[in-house]
Amino acid sequence: MNTYRNIHARQQKHGRSRKKRTGHLLHFILPMLCLILLLCTLASYILNRAGAGLDVISPISSLFHGSARDEISHYASSHGYDISDYPQSLIDLYDRNRETKDFVFEYPMKKSKTPPIDLSDLNTSTVPLLMQWDQRWGYQQYAGDLFGLSGCGPTCLSMVTIYLTGNTDRTPAWMAEFAASHGYASDGNGSYWSLFSEGGSSLGLDVTEIPLDEQRIIDNLQVGNPIVAVLGPGDFTTTGHFIVLTAYQDGQIKVNDPNSRENSEKLWDYDRISGQIKNLWVFR
Repeated sequence: MNTYRNIHARQQKHGRSRKKRTGHLLHFILPMLCLILLLCTLASYILNRAGAGLDVISPISSLFHGSARDEISHYASSHGYDISDYPQSLIDLYDRNRETKDFVFEYPMKKSKTPPIDLSDLNTSTVPLLMQWDQRWGYQQYAGDLFGLSGCGPTCLSMVTIYLTGNTDRTPAWMAEFAASHGYASDGNGSYWSLFSEGGSSLGLDVTEIPLDEQRIIDNLQVGNPIVAVLGPGDFTTTGHFIVLTAYQDGQIKVNDPNSRENSEKLWDYDRISGQIKNLWVFR
């Protein structure tokens, strides 16, 4: 009888120990699962907002979105198209920049349309943000490619001109025709730098090329003079790109990046972007 009691007591003790260990394990696992779910949700949100210049996260992005080609192929087949209807350059654009989803996905059905362009409701008290891949002009040809891929230069000049003159007729589409007709479009390479120095002057703007000097940049931005910058590889591009420096706030620089709303919503440290800047033009 004593032996039976001892065995029974040990079984009860072991059972309580197992329950205790299981309880401790659950207390550890459940918070970890919640944390993982939270991190995945946060990462998905960040990646949904990822813009140009973030090529480094493309492999991570694919974990949440699937590959760009697969997403576009699925959309195309569900709308009566095929992945072969998309230029590889557009697939690559979406892979780099998920902001361009509508522009890329709807390419087959909208590429031949010419919607009316009315920018009269733009707020011109600050430099307006316009995107080169806006569907109203992004599908037209410029410099041997789609404007949405090659039109950062005319888009920047359009933003600056509209801000300084208040003339909202100087849309990116208008500026593309102006650049092409005056020899500022470089086939396969976007825009020549002379689009800003010569082209800006011919549009009646006061244009001054300035050196890369932090205080001079700050002084111009503080009095409302936008600055067009041409950039090399870095945060904004893997090749070359034009952006507009628009303001100086809290010791940092605000930019209008015609390829990324994400970049345009940030403030940038001078030291972060100065090494990427190849040339600067101040507009008044």
